[in-house]
Amino acid sequence: MSTRDDILTRIRTTLARPDLPFPPIDTPPLTAATRMTVTHAAGDRRQLAQRFGAELAKLHGAYEIFDSPVEVRLALVSRLRDWAEAEEAERKGPKLNTGQEQMVLSWPPELLPVAGLAEMLTDTEWKLVAPRDLAAPESRDSVRFIRFGITGVDAAFAATGSMLMISAPGASRAASLLPLRHIALIPFSRLYATIEEFLAERRARGELTGLLRDRAAWHMITGPSKSADIEMNLTLGVHGPKFVHAILFDDQ
Repeated sequence: MSTRDDILTRIRTTLARPDLPFPPIDTPPLTAATRMTVTHAAGDRRQLAQRFGAELAKLHGAYEIFDSPVEVRLALVSRLRDWAEAEEAERKGPKLNTGQEQMVLSWPPELLPVAGLAEMLTDTEWKLVAPRDLAAPESRDSVRFIRFGITGVDAAFAATGSMLMISAPGASRAASLLPLRHIALIPFSRLYATIEEFLAERRARGELTGLLRDRAAWHMITGPSKSADIEMNLTLGVHGPKFVHAILFDDQ
């Protein structure tokens, strides 16, 4: 039986043969012009927002586009009210009163891209809940039955309808993962054509290495949670939200 060194030596010898078509000898490094981009989107920020929404809709998500944060606050409350009314209309059997019916699981208000949301929700009889730690059973019980979640995003990508959330203190995955219905707030300033554009910008700013080293995880969300059986029967909401609604808005 060959040893590991024997196997590696044979591989190196084979790869060094000049008659092999691959890999090319002395391959030049990729440049910005030759680096392959898997997806593509073009246009100004509003056109990118429309492309993002169209891609998200293909994936069973929904979206709205607004011109200002003021409109976002009103649309958010309207969306929560409509969802609550829809759930009540579809309910069968006795109602389970958990005390969490009017709660919204969220990032801390200062991390959300729209100011005044906590006060707006309080005025309309909703309560924004932003737990700092869900390690204890008691803290998890306090949010277990919350059906609505609100988060921002670190970036959103028009070409695929995807949202990037990079873990950070307070920006818990719980708000985008645990509730049945998730609302993502996406300012135009965090909207990119592709993930390659986002990475290139962070690299140019000298921030990419820090993001990769200092943050525990990067989470890419593309539409509601989905699963399918061997016959390709699609089921939504198995491992995360069944409904994902993006609110995109001009923050310039």
